[in-house]
Amino acid sequence: MLLLEERLISLGEEVKKGNMTWKEVAQVLNQEFGENLSRDAVRKRFYIRDRHASEGENGMNTEISGAGEYETRYDNGMVEAQKVVEYSKEIFGDKRKMLEYLGYNPDEWEFVFLTTSMWNQHTKEQTTKQLYAVKFKIKPIMKTLSLEHALESAKEVFAREIKPYKFKKEKKKDLDEDMLIEIPAIELHLGKYAESLEVGEDYGTEIAKERFHTVLDSALSLQEIVGADRAVVMIGNDFFNSDTVGNTTTKGTQQYNDIRWKSLFITGLELYKEFFVTLREKFNHIDVRLCQGNHDMMSSFYLYMALSAFFAKDDIVKFEENYREYQCYRFGDNAIFFGHGDANLKRIVASIPAEFYREWGESKYRELHLGHLHSEVAVDEKSGMITRRIGSPTAPDAWHYSERFVGAVPKHQMFVWHATQGLKAIEYVTFERNKEKVLTLKK
Repeated sequence: MLLLEERLISLGEEVKKGNMTWKEVAQVLNQEFGENLSRDAVRKRFYIRDRHASEGENGMNTEISGAGEYETRYDNGMVEAQKVVEYSKEIFGDKRKMLEYLGYNPDEWEFVFLTTSMWNQHTKEQTTKQLYAVKFKIKPIMKTLSLEHALESAKEVFAREIKPYKFKKEKKKDLDEDMLIEIPAIELHLGKYAESLEVGEDYGTEIAKERFHTVLDSALSLQEIVGADRAVVMIGNDFFNSDTVGNTTTKGTQQYNDIRWKSLFITGLELYKEFFVTLREKFNHIDVRLCQGNHDMMSSFYLYMALSAFFAKDDIVKFEENYREYQCYRFGDNAIFFGHGDANLKRIVASIPAEFYREWGESKYRELHLGHLHSEVAVDEKSGMITRRIGSPTAPDAWHYSERFVGAVPKHQMFVWHATQGLKAIEYVTFERNKEKVLTLKK
């Protein structure tokens, strides 16, 4: 008889071919196995199993050594297993020793639950060997580092692993020192997976990469018109869709990605390396600033540090050693404040003149640029500062769709500033939605 997981994968392939729906799959599984699974439950379970299978880790119970022993590794990092061990007074009651005895590092794992039951084995000598079946679930220990420790660790690793590239400095002539192009952090949600059958449009890593390159091409075209001497580029703002090995946000909200966490980071790093290597040929100065999001607070920080190590010896691309969540960039009479904007908007707006009182007092034109909402919003708070929400190139996923966060046009904005005349223009980069797939059931 087929295991439920094997039957699920078989039926899921039929859904991918357009021969069934997830509701029909749930009905078949419930009838054959006596379960009470919902449409969403079988869909989510399939994609977790399917993703593991494509990587050689199908997530099913794997026999290790003898009857009754198995180990299952899940996408969120947890391990569920059963092992047969000999009785020992020393290990029972001591969870650290038990973890070592079971073959796991107690500094890296902790028990979620642990049960034991007697397992008697008869030997050839007709004696009984007293064994125990240990059934348990463990999870990786999440170690919390202070920003200072994280910064020092990142600097140490990147200094050892990433060798700065030596760029040639060639001064570009005929560029206007009074002009600045601002490229806010691109809220790409790299790695996010969405299906048109569920939300009306497809989204994945390859689509995200195409849209990132569209932003780069648009920036180059804009520079051909403006001829600015300087650009400021922000990095972060939910550039990555998830922040952990288990594909969750920084605070632990589960996300559904089409790429594993190591490949996700490497892909993002390569995209931005190409971005700056290409862009530096058109400007004399590129200032880079950090703008962490709520999805990728750690990953965006590590991306920023890796890039700063790569461009450490470049005279054009310069990374500021400022890692606060809200920052200010000064250009002539302009003060550009920025952050992700997932906190209360009124408190954010009220806090800017208090935190940046010097920059506020010395500037004439002030704007606050935020992300987070995936849609463009411009608010004049009548406080001497205009607040704008930057759009996002991403598509809605299943959660956003079910919560009705739909309708926003996928876009990204870039801003053209004059040193003494303030904001001169806003350049919009828009993206075509992938056409919705129509499911035709075969007769």
